[in-house]
Amino acid sequence: MDLVKIGKYIAGKRKNLGLTQKQLAEKLGMSDKSVSKWERGVCLPDVSLYFDLCSHLGISVNEFLAGEDIIHENIEKKSEENIISVVTDSKRKQKSLKYIICALLILSILTTAVIATSLYRGYRPMNFITPMDENSVEMQTVNLIAGPDGADTFKFTTTDRYAGIKIYYAKYHRGKLLNKEPIEIGFKDMDSPKNGGIIIVPDYDHAVIKLVVWTDAEAKASINLPLMEGVEGREYYIRSQIRIEGKSEILYDTEDVLLAWVYDKDEFKIPNLHDLLLGKTDAFSENEYVYLFSYEFYKK
Repeated sequence: MDLVKIGKYIAGKRKNLGLTQKQLAEKLGMSDKSVSKWERGVCLPDVSLYFDLCSHLGISVNEFLAGEDIIHENIEKKSEENIISVVTDSKRKQKSLKYIICALLILSILTTAVIATSLYRGYRPMNFITPMDENSVEMQTVNLIAGPDGADTFKFTTTDRYAGIKIYYAKYHRGKLLNKEPIEIGFKDMDSPKNGGIIIVPDYDHAVIKLVVWTDAEAKASINLPLMEGVEGREYYIRSQIRIEGKSEILYDTEDVLLAWVYDKDEFKIPNLHDLLLGKTDAFSENEYVYLFSYEFYKK
């Protein structure tokens, strides 16, 4: 995110309302020094202040994070860009911190044995995918942008070369697979990206799911997928979600699970996601609907 651009936008909106920095600060329960830092692009407000600040300035959270007014037609596109920006900014900050720590470590370590161990750790293969921490500032910001139904965001890191990524979206009814479609992003004639993410944003009221796959190579795929589309009385269904937790190893040319939503009118049985991939669906015949997301990093 461009902090200077956001700061100028805050200042412009404040001045248009005829407010001083001190007056805006008082409305937010902050000091005018804090407002000054935001407007100079030194830092952003705490995420807990986003809604109040935007309300007082008469702007949306998306406009605040974009640092500009957004016309209605561009809202969805700008929301995507803001979510990706929040996630990638977090990754860059983590990298910068790692570089600083490594530099200090190398300067302070004098023995060849310890240096060799450090180098080994820095270059050993790392291939994993993990959900973002729901309590992190970045994930709280993503959920603000995503809307009332929130979002699920997964980050991946790879050191092996691969040809592309497939995200599978499967729908089950009473344990029977109704349809399964792949969303693919390939890296032909280019180095495969080492970092990226998968963002899944459900919109239950409008029966759609937004899926976004992004990488540090600036490759991106985005698509809207149906959720309980055409199901009569879907607002009366109860639902539950399960997803992978912790760090999961990426196994190339192998489909693996990511998350699922389960729907039923009464009570439901939480599925073993890997059983669904293996076709063992008899145990899930009690569930009215199951929507499963899975992924595959392929080399072939």
